[in-house]
Amino acid sequence: MNHFVAFRRAGMWFFVLALLLQVAASPALAREEAATSSPLALSIEKFLADLKNDENSKGMYAGIAVYDLTDKKYVYKHNAERNFIPASNMKLFTTVAGLDKLGPDYQWKTEVFVSGKVNNGGILQGDLILKGYGDPSLTPDDLQQMAKAIKDAGIKRINGNLLLDDSYFDEARLGTSWMWDDEPYGYSAQVSGLAVNKNFTTLTATPGKTVNDAPVLTMNPATTYITVTNQLKTTEGKESNVLVDRPRGKNEIIVSGTIGIQAAPYDEDVTMEDPAFYVGDLWKDQLLKQGIALHPKTEVKKTVLQSGVPLYTHLSKPLGEITVELNKDSDNFYAEMLLKTLGVTEKSEGSFEAGSEAVADVMNRAGIASGFRQVDGSGLSRFNMITPEQMIETLIFLQEQEYRTELEKSLPIAGVDGTLKNRMQGTSAEKNLVAKTGSLSGVNTMSGYVTAKNGHKLAFSILINGIYKSKYARELQDRIGILLTTYPDIAAPEGFSPPEKKTYPLSALIDPILDTPEAAGVTASIMIKSLDSSGDPILFERDADTLLTPASNLKLLTTATALNQLGSDYVFKTELYGDAPITSTGVQQGNLYVKGYGDPTLHTENALQVQEGVSIEKIAGWLKQQGITRINGNLVMDESYFDQQRLGLGWAWDDESYYYNPTIGALAMNRGTVMIEFKPANDAGEPVEINVLPKTAYVQVINETKTVQKGEENTFAILRDRGTNTIRLSGNLPLDHEGDYERVPVEEPAKYVGTVLKETLEQQGISFAPTSEVLIQPIPPAAVKWTQFESLPLKEIVAYLNKRSDNYYAEMLLKTLGAAKKGQGSAATGAEVVLETVSSLGGNTTFDMMDGSGLTRYNLISARQIASVLEGMTKESTFATYKASLPIAAIDGTLKNRLKETPAANNLHAKTGSMTGVNTLSGYITTKGGEKLIVSIMFNGHVEDEELFTKMQDQIITILASYE
Repeated sequence: MNHFVAFRRAGMWFFVLALLLQVAASPALAREEAATSSPLALSIEKFLADLKNDENSKGMYAGIAVYDLTDKKYVYKHNAERNFIPASNMKLFTTVAGLDKLGPDYQWKTEVFVSGKVNNGGILQGDLILKGYGDPSLTPDDLQQMAKAIKDAGIKRINGNLLLDDSYFDEARLGTSWMWDDEPYGYSAQVSGLAVNKNFTTLTATPGKTVNDAPVLTMNPATTYITVTNQLKTTEGKESNVLVDRPRGKNEIIVSGTIGIQAAPYDEDVTMEDPAFYVGDLWKDQLLKQGIALHPKTEVKKTVLQSGVPLYTHLSKPLGEITVELNKDSDNFYAEMLLKTLGVTEKSEGSFEAGSEAVADVMNRAGIASGFRQVDGSGLSRFNMITPEQMIETLIFLQEQEYRTELEKSLPIAGVDGTLKNRMQGTSAEKNLVAKTGSLSGVNTMSGYVTAKNGHKLAFSILINGIYKSKYARELQDRIGILLTTYPDIAAPEGFSPPEKKTYPLSALIDPILDTPEAAGVTASIMIKSLDSSGDPILFERDADTLLTPASNLKLLTTATALNQLGSDYVFKTELYGDAPITSTGVQQGNLYVKGYGDPTLHTENALQVQEGVSIEKIAGWLKQQGITRINGNLVMDESYFDQQRLGLGWAWDDESYYYNPTIGALAMNRGTVMIEFKPANDAGEPVEINVLPKTAYVQVINETKTVQKGEENTFAILRDRGTNTIRLSGNLPLDHEGDYERVPVEEPAKYVGTVLKETLEQQGISFAPTSEVLIQPIPPAAVKWTQFESLPLKEIVAYLNKRSDNYYAEMLLKTLGAAKKGQGSAATGAEVVLETVSSLGGNTTFDMMDGSGLTRYNLISARQIASVLEGMTKESTFATYKASLPIAAIDGTLKNRLKETPAANNLHAKTGSMTGVNTLSGYITTKGGEKLIVSIMFNGHVEDEELFTKMQDQIITILASYE
């Protein structure tokens, strides 16, 4: 088809005119200022152009701004108004605000109080109280000094308790969307109003003296608050592979793997839950070392001190000194404690939110009124979003402040110290450039100051996201940093001209949508391609190779691979075994075994059921039909088909109570959840009425709710205690609430299946011996297979998965792919199968896939790579099944309420995806002229109203559907 001829058809022009008038309600803003012809601009543009020619770096995208503080003008900008995840560059906002509001001389205090009297014999007949005020720098040596002060005050014995007050901050210990798999490590330590040693202890593993000897594990400072399980083995040689884990919600460190007998000791900073008690443990130890006796019944407890005069006050180093360590070493803990301190001092609330508001007040004075998002102080959260221009505004603002020197001396110096110690050594940037660095997986940033050759001071910000190989990002930053030291004596790169912006048949229609001012902070990766064209099939693309977070668009890869590798008719099995064949007496003397193979549809027959297939009731019914009346052994669950990793890497800790963040195992049911149905009681003042499905003792539900009068605020909430199956219901539910339900994930899914199966069997008259237990073990080789149950075919499972965007189904499929095709049921192995399949479908595999659902923000992929899967699947025998599984605009699934009464209704078949700051849409559509297209639209960034994402997508899709 001749696209340019079709473009001019009259009917299309009426639609185009209406759309352009809508977009023109506010003038379009160019996403990127045109590159100037200055040698500096041309040099940086060449650096960027070269990166686009390398498969390992073409997906990364940079925002760059350089400002001449002497001439007071920008000398270069590139995507400077786009939002980027800043990583530790966020610390610049936090420390500028800290110095601004608190001043460089600010000191944190930690106080000791007594309740009760000290008699002439030095016996305190009462409690000793330690109150924290958020000091991030308190050390065990400081506690020793404080304990000595107590001794010097004449106290020889304490007959009361050791009380801890950490109420200066709220109880949110971790930042918004921090990743659960970071938690064991010191850089993700919990935040508390009373803290010591940055709320971690350093675990050291030393190899045993011989290969048969267990390695020696020690902690510094030593503490009884954490237990250590030593599964580490000493091996021959110098190589080590030490793994350190802390189960969620627990103060147990599990050390496994190997350490070579000739290897150096291995160190790891490890964290703990509720770290105020860690302070208490060290505090108690220091008191005893000072010879202060404790009553045998003395306990370490928490309290909230209402008033009193401190017996002793410890003061921290000044903030100016602490800021040096914070920025040079990029200390996350210091930054978070500073942020919450700002919350208390400026907003009377020691929370991440209040601290971020205090920072925003300072940023407003710097000229940054909106357009950024800060949720923590360190930059550890990927919810943070800033632009290079905003960073430059901050650096300009700093130059006008009295604390400028304190902040600048806290920045790492290229080639000298901090996080820049080993960078730009031996170049003109060494000892010249000072900057804050930042890095996360897929993110690398650097912002600061450099002195140019002409003596001018330049402020710069280089924010890079979408990184596949981090060395390319660091090299770009270093090259720019070195280049700036030679400014303005820069020679234009010989023979280079910036690449011209390409235009496509749909550019005139789609560019104005993407360039709307409201979307200035958004990065888009878009590919629209014809499946029918005999000429150039690309109708439109923008940054199609840029790697973005895909959210649930990643399910397109998971389901395509499952259909391709397993086949549409693949079924999941669940097997039953016994220690012996089924007896005729009805009494089984051995164990009953259930082995799971990742069936995502296993369910109980109640409101939790979403598809037909194998149910717990069906399994119990089959056993009853065999005449079994009693099992004298255990009920053993075998989940060994998958690994033991319950959550995807990078999933957020604060999502663990919600259905979309399920626990995964080879033997699991009800999509890893229980259901809590709730409605107001008949009368105000009564607890909210609840119903738990299935009815099981596996979860403990604590109902602390209250029904309130009509029209009162609804504060009802359901949260699960981390790492447990205790579900807490809190808050108020008004009488006029219609009632609803929530699904809540549970821990140890196989034990959940076993417990409910045992309860169901007992309800059906099959008893167990009093000593029978539900155990998690592999089936022994001698066990006798009794039967197996089979799921619905994969094509029906994939249809539910994609239509409903079910994360649990996707993760079960990914691990099944690993187990079935490579013998290892892990997400990582499943992802290997996916990458191999993408390659076989004609796609490029320089992307990161860490889970099957798209829930983790570690995932990075481009629109072109997604489009390659969509195109490749059109040539597969499973294509009809694949396409039919996708939501249909205005008809079903996650597109049911979108694009109604447009030409895309009942036309677009596409997968949606959304998370905070992420919105994606990819699939198939047929134009008005009958041309089949594939489309992938990915948006990442911060906007004031996230409905803008879907609005822009729907506008683009409507153009495609109307296209002739």
